[in-house]
Amino acid sequence: MTAFTQVEITAAIIAVLAAPALYLLGLWAVFAEWLAMGWSFLAESTLVPNWLLALLTICAIIVAGILGAALRPPRESAYPETDEPTDKDGAG
Repeated sequence: MTAFTQVEITAAIIAVLAAPALYLLGLWAVFAEWLAMGWSFLAESTLVPNWLLALLTICAIIVAGILGAALRPPRESAYPETDEPTDKDGAG
């Protein structure tokens, strides 16, 4: 069994408090309408199925994140006095 962290407990408290607030402010209807619009977009008929466009968009975002991480310059050692090797010191 694992213990809950402070962040998880805080997130649960916020969720429990936010649900009634959203109901009282009438935002559940807005949220449901937004989900219905998204579903209807995915189900609409076009030359290319919209669900395929959504899937390809998610893949493109993932690939962009991987490329962005790969192109990031290497970090320097956090503790230079311990003489840890950096990415620059490695073979390559």
